[in-house]
Amino acid sequence: MANESKKNKQFANLSLGGMAAGFAATLPFGGGGLGLLHAGFEAGVIGGLADWFAVTALFRHPLGIPIPHTALLPRNRKKMTEGIVRVLEDRLLAKESMLEKLRQFELMEQLLPAVRNAVHSAVHSERLPDLLEGAVRSVDAERIVPLLAGEIRGAVQRIDLEAALRAFLRKAEADGTDERMLDLLLERAESWIATEGMRRELGSAVMTLIKGLNLGGLMSFAVNAFIGYLEEDKLGTMLQSFVLSKIHELKIPDTQRRIIVMGKLREALDILITRLAESGQLDAMRDEMLNAFDLDGELHKLFERLREQGIAFLHAEDFAGKTWPFLDGLLKRVEENEALIHDAEQWLKGQAASLIERNHVRIGSFVRENLDRLDNDQLVELIEDKVGQDLQWIRVNGAVCGFLIGVVLRGIEMATGNG
Repeated sequence: MANESKKNKQFANLSLGGMAAGFAATLPFGGGGLGLLHAGFEAGVIGGLADWFAVTALFRHPLGIPIPHTALLPRNRKKMTEGIVRVLEDRLLAKESMLEKLRQFELMEQLLPAVRNAVHSAVHSERLPDLLEGAVRSVDAERIVPLLAGEIRGAVQRIDLEAALRAFLRKAEADGTDERMLDLLLERAESWIATEGMRRELGSAVMTLIKGLNLGGLMSFAVNAFIGYLEEDKLGTMLQSFVLSKIHELKIPDTQRRIIVMGKLREALDILITRLAESGQLDAMRDEMLNAFDLDGELHKLFERLREQGIAFLHAEDFAGKTWPFLDGLLKRVEENEALIHDAEQWLKGQAASLIERNHVRIGSFVRENLDRLDNDQLVELIEDKVGQDLQWIRVNGAVCGFLIGVVLRGIEMATGNG
């Protein structure tokens, strides 16, 4: 641009120089065809000099002479700057116009394809796994784990254990879990009672109990006769059979005895929960379990295990193949969610409008500050570089037009006999 402006300036100087040379060469000739040319060259010199003066006066004093009303741009720099600022603020970049254009512009329609392309390129980039590994390794477990452990402890301590246990009992009753638990206990008791050792234990215990009874008279005689008839083994067998028959009765569903036993068990559990809650033992048990469990240590192990698994996945050959379908599906769901797109569009436009509202006044300040950084010479050079090449053509046109006008006027004089 600067070279082109320089060439145009040289061409304008040559045109003026050509007119001056023609004027000097035809000066001895006052009539005829050469006189006509002389008049044209004379007018061309006048027109070229006049336009040179006009163009030069815009930027500086012609020949350095401080002629009034010259060097217009440096002298009116402040007015020019304020004019540029007003044009930008009120016309070219008016706030209302910018907001109107913003309302017409579909931000999400332009943003989503760019986001998709950026995500696709990033996922398939060879550098992404290394970048993500650096990010994963930079996460400080010593800071994360205590925070997470504290949140877990707080969440556990906020649990209402009494309500939780009662809810468990209601759920167990509704889905028959308590019935299955009773059946399990009865099966264990049945297996235990049916053993040989338990049979002997029952016989020995009952025999000892009977012998320890302090009876007299006829009752003592009858009991001793009964003891003499039965042995410990027979007595144990009888008691074992009796207990096993009662256990078998309890295992039959919907019997009256089973219903009564289940009701008593549920009532006992309910009373137990109430007493534990009132005495604070439930909270104490919870705290004791929390303290006994090395929550921080286990979380540290889990954190490191997940970190290493994540890093291994990042460097796996199928990382991009597994990651991109997931992200692609996520982006498609976002694109198909019209409500989400609408909300995002309104949010983005709201943020952009707010940004324009807050910073529109800074446009003029920004332009003014950048113009003020330039001294007069730099400002003149900048403007000349942008529009000077067209201004130099004014000089060329002035010389040519002056020449033609001079020729025409001289021709009229000659035609009318006044030349």
